Amino acid sequence: MAYGLGVARGMLMTLRHVFRPAITVNYPEQQRDVPVRARTNLLWFEERCTGCSTCAQACPDGCILVQTSPRADGTLSIDRYEIDFRICMYCGLCTEACPYQAIQAGGRYNDAVYVFETMYRDRTALSAESHKYLETTGGRYPNGQMQELIPLITTMPTARSRVDVAGVKDDVPFGPQRLPGRLDRDEM
Repeated sequence: MAYGLGVARGMLMTLRHVFRPAITVNYPEQQRDVPVRARTNLLWFEERCTGCSTCAQACPDGCILVQTSPRADGTLSIDRYEIDFRICMYCGLCTEACPYQAIQAGGRYNDAVYVFETMYRDRTALSAESHKYLETTGGRYPNGQMQELIPLITTMPTARSRVDVAGVKDDVPFGPQRLPGRLDRDEM
């Protein structure tokens, strides 16, 4: 008697799911939106980066290379920025360490390649991929901020905020070290 009851319960469960809409996605034609906190491919936004190399210091694999040189005004010029996705474990420690949110997770998740060496991306490849992402999302960064004014002014004190920035637009200094901080987001 118990055997027949178990089969009947299983058949009822099957009948319930037969009439529900399908949850599968036809992958090449349709793609799901990447969740905000997903650990997908990393995007590097050059306009936000100051060259402080905290992302490289936080990386446990050592797959991020940052090479800078000082400018006359005290800021850093980024000479090289490279990420080796062949050894990256997508842990997200670099995204948490970056104070300016220049490196963010949220890029494409279909990162399959035929040639293994193409997973080593230099500055131009990373910039091209981040600009392509911003074009497809209408200027919205993966963390949800909009790219209306590049870069935005922040009230968050930083180490380089005491140094005049290269260039002035309408008597308002601009540069990656003046990005919106937690205080700015609370006012919005």
